[in-house]
Amino acid sequence: MDWRSPEEERASRAKIQAEPLRAFVKEVLARHPSFASNPLGDWKDLVGEHVARHTVPRSLKNGRLVIVARDGVWKHHLEINKEALRERINALWKKEVVRQIAVRVGEVEELNPELDANYRRLQKIKSKKVPRRRKKPTLRPLTPEEKKLLASLSDPELKKMGERLLRLTPAEADSAKT
Repeated sequence: MDWRSPEEERASRAKIQAEPLRAFVKEVLARHPSFASNPLGDWKDLVGEHVARHTVPRSLKNGRLVIVARDGVWKHHLEINKEALRERINALWKKEVVRQIAVRVGEVEELNPELDANYRRLQKIKSKKVPRRRKKPTLRPLTPEEKKLLASLSDPELKKMGERLLRLTPAEADSAKT
């Protein structure tokens, strides 16, 4: 025989009672296009790949679909075919989701964004580049002759530049001079 605590028994009963409500909510969410991540379906499938590169659905509110076209030519193309597009979208959902279509000219991104905010966030992520540290040149010690030469200079800036140049030149160059 299965013995459960009163808390476990109550949780089990609540779960059984909530099951019909859970099923009903899932059914409503599945049937209504406003709750879909992409309520129109795949834009390329609806209008064709070529048209999808130059147009993008911007919003769907209260049965009014706003589409942005790259230029006046694509706007005109959609204006001519908007009734067929409306029928195709409504046939996809088997009810009237779109009652009116408005077409505007505007900027269309190269890759058509999904009607999902996370898609835009992913597009903004850039890889982190590790900055490379520049390797500092090795400075050699000055010879007594070089120190004497620098001491003979009266201009402090000239002394500083001369010392830096002498310390940057390799020792082999000095041996080749003598």
